[in-house]
Amino acid sequence: MRTMPRRARNAVFVLPLFVAASVAATGCDLAMAHYNQKETAEWRKTYDLQPGGRLEIRNVNGKIDVEPSAGNAVEIVAEKSARAASSEAAKEALGRIEIQETASSTNVRIETKMQRNSGGLFGRADQQVHYIVKVPALLEVRFLTVNGGIELTGLKGSVTAETTNGGIKAHDVSGPIDASTTNGGVEVALSEVAASGVKLGCTNGGIELRLPADSRATISARIVNGGINTDGVKIETAGESTRRRLDGRMNGGGPPINIEGINGGIRISSR
Repeated sequence: MRTMPRRARNAVFVLPLFVAASVAATGCDLAMAHYNQKETAEWRKTYDLQPGGRLEIRNVNGKIDVEPSAGNAVEIVAEKSARAASSEAAKEALGRIEIQETASSTNVRIETKMQRNSGGLFGRADQQVHYIVKVPALLEVRFLTVNGGIELTGLKGSVTAETTNGGIKAHDVSGPIDASTTNGGVEVALSEVAASGVKLGCTNGGIELRLPADSRATISARIVNGGINTDGVKIETAGESTRRRLDGRMNGGGPPINIEGINGGIRISSR
């Protein structure tokens, strides 16, 4: 018996919560409208990792953009910013953004820590960190953020990407990829299907997978509210196939591709 994905277990409550979240976000935007003073700072680091190394970045508020680097160097630029009602409050909020690092020749872990101000002497503020990252193409990577998107280009190693409020986009990826978001969408374009396969998930938003027409894959796709579109892709179905459920083989079958969504649609197409 197939286990329902963790997001599906709360599917009954997803739509009301999503509407509530949208209303809350609108209210937040209005509340932040008077935060017209901005302060910024930049954090830069370069790490030399041995082949087979691993990088992990955990963010709170802000995007993570990733592309290949030359050689074995990992280059990270963190653009810190804070907005508040006054310049003094923005500077104070910027100082409460901390980037913690743990690094060795085989493993680098970066984590954003944001100390909140409850609204005392300096008042409230909006704090963000935008990571711009260059990594060796074959490096194993893991990227997580709460409020913000993740965009990846040209990676060949194992990729894990997860966000709560934001979309995930991956271009020309050829390694194993596990990408999931709660509120947003997932768009993945593969240059090839890795032996370890693909896993994509989204609660509120669409999922789109594009892959070479000659790819060999065994596909399992599930959607609760929405449909599955495979126009232009030749898939030999196996067992029951419906508008919201698909099991099949592409070009005779191959590495596993598993796609699961709640509210949205799934589209599988060839490049």
